[in-house]
Amino acid sequence: MAKNAAHSAAAADATPLSENGTSLYVHVPFCVSKCSYCDFNSWELHDGGALERTVDALLAETRIRAKGLRPQTVFLGGGTPSLLPPNLVGKLLDGLHDATDFRNSSLETTLEANPESFDFETARAAFGGGVTRASIGVQSLRPDVLRAYDRVHTASAARQAFFTARKAGFQRINVDLIYSFPGQNSEEWFEDLEEVMAWEPEHLSCYELSYEPGTPLTKAKDSGLIKAENRDVALQLFNETRARCESRGLSAYEVSNFAMPGEECLHNLAGWRSLDCVGVGAGAVTWQGGVRRKNLAKPEDWIRSVESGAEQAHVERPGATTRMFDCFLMGLRLCKEGVSISRVFQQTGLHPKEVWAKELESLFGESLLLEEGDFIRATPRGLRILDSVLGQLLPAGSGGEFTSEQV
Repeated sequence: MAKNAAHSAAAADATPLSENGTSLYVHVPFCVSKCSYCDFNSWELHDGGALERTVDALLAETRIRAKGLRPQTVFLGGGTPSLLPPNLVGKLLDGLHDATDFRNSSLETTLEANPESFDFETARAAFGGGVTRASIGVQSLRPDVLRAYDRVHTASAARQAFFTARKAGFQRINVDLIYSFPGQNSEEWFEDLEEVMAWEPEHLSCYELSYEPGTPLTKAKDSGLIKAENRDVALQLFNETRARCESRGLSAYEVSNFAMPGEECLHNLAGWRSLDCVGVGAGAVTWQGGVRRKNLAKPEDWIRSVESGAEQAHVERPGATTRMFDCFLMGLRLCKEGVSISRVFQQTGLHPKEVWAKELESLFGESLLLEEGDFIRATPRGLRILDSVLGQLLPAGSGGEFTSEQV
């Protein structure tokens, strides 16, 4: 095995995730305000009473679908889970433990938080309830950019939230940032990045601003009110961001994610490796045993379906080729690890070098992908045009492999 291949295999083996383990995702769908770029299943909170009903429904669904799960990772995402008052944070975590025993099984339990709602009491309730990792949605330290994104916090609140998490006991903290805002001053972006790195987070997510269908930001771009950043500028920001993070010991292990040694997000790694995950909550997705299940998206519809005892969801059973493509869709984002050929075979029964012999030979020849031992990963050039790379592997007529049903 070549030196680089050994490094890739060692990087994969160094994480304590079990190939046969299952994660738990818990979705809290409410936010103070819907951000202009966001296409997640999140909804503005207009009725505080909806939070308690949501927690009750989350626990009811967990008891139905994840009883005794003993998940290897847990992720409380949203929406904004930190919107829950401390007593509901405690109630949710206690109930999740009673149903799944996560405090004794989870290698990592993450709570997403926004600065405007992550006060000391909330942070302490989360930490005391078994959350081991906080992920704080800072996005920017620039007032004009925060306003353009419809963020409701200030730069000062972002700084305070980070150090509040430290005070509450968190030794593992991620900070989310977004770059490539239209017309963004590059120097200001790097000033923000340097300040955040000076806080010494264990993990950093730096996402290029994307224009998702149907979002207010995309509608503004399509109507000519704003203009997306020049691709050459965005690429420069991408490369320089990676270099600066690397210089601070925050190594890129995924397209947009950086970590100190041993601080990779295990829950996301499990997802990028296409390992099983049970999702509870409005719009939450379960991937388990080759079956994909998506809950009703609207919180009220989902709550009613759980309360009535007649859960409704959309279920898909993708064929083997589609599952293999999904393994590459997720796994090629892991820039140091890539896709494990043996894992793909275990999960799908297919060998990618047999099914995609010509396609992979072409991508290897163009130096967009490379093979190292059991792993296929994107080269630096391939990472920059990953959508194009994946387009060459997309199964023709893959939709025909699905069987769908409503349950």
